[in-house]
Amino acid sequence: MFDTLYRRVVLGVAEAPPLARFIKRQGWKLGVSRFVAGESLEGALAALAALEARGMSGILDLLGEFVDTEAGAEAMTQEVLRTLTRLAETELERYMSVKPTQLGLGLGLEPAYANARRILERAQEVGAQVCLDMENAPYVEGTLDLTERLHREGFHAVSTVLQSYMRRSPQDLARLLALSPKPAVRIVKGAYRESADVAYQDKAKVDAQYRSLVEQALAGGAQVNIATHDERLIRAALELADALGVPPERYEFQLLYGVKPALQQRLVREGHRVRIYVPYGEDWYGYFSRRLAERPANLAFVVRGLFG
Repeated sequence: MFDTLYRRVVLGVAEAPPLARFIKRQGWKLGVSRFVAGESLEGALAALAALEARGMSGILDLLGEFVDTEAGAEAMTQEVLRTLTRLAETELERYMSVKPTQLGLGLGLEPAYANARRILERAQEVGAQVCLDMENAPYVEGTLDLTERLHREGFHAVSTVLQSYMRRSPQDLARLLALSPKPAVRIVKGAYRESADVAYQDKAKVDAQYRSLVEQALAGGAQVNIATHDERLIRAALELADALGVPPERYEFQLLYGVKPALQQRLVREGHRVRIYVPYGEDWYGYFSRRLAERPANLAFVVRGLFG
């Protein structure tokens, strides 16, 4: 109950315009760099290289969401295309996360599809993976539609995300598992503020559905990207994989940049595949506020920066 209340309060406060303006002005002094690799692509590439040197992989995420103009969606699409081209000039693994509302999903399915297809064509050219990230409830169906459509057109490097607090997620996972070949799926708890009619509000239910989704995905033959910092859920996932006889190459742990670095390194030492979600870009406020809402420890880190 406390976790849910804490998250809802922090997300609600973060929407207050005066606070948003203050944090946007002072963010880097307050410790945004703990959670965001930088505002530039080159800074993000340097972070990726450092991760690979420590035995981890990365997934680049250009920050920005809820784009509401065609010009804005085109600018975002061009930046993603530029990032894929730049990645191909390096020896780094090529993997990106893209939010469908960056590509114009808020304007309609067709504009988002046209932009996503351009990105998947470039990804195919350079040998990159692209994950269509999952956003809040109004965009779940559209994101699944995009994933299915692109996958059926032969873009098998596309994957997506399911959120365990969403009531609909078991049915959505069954829908993804029906595709051939099965796409990879990233399973998270969920970080947006949602109403009780679409999302569980009780942490125990969210956690129980998380375990159930991991089991469903592993048993269903998908590549499963287990994205959580909850060590009980990580242990549960490992036990499920062992019980089902799933080989290690069929799953990996995906963790957030700057969150629980000791856990990241421990999983590497134990021989697990670990991938770090590396966000970058100027439009970092929405992402940053969701990180503060996840754990009181994250907020405490920023408060220490505020007061020295």
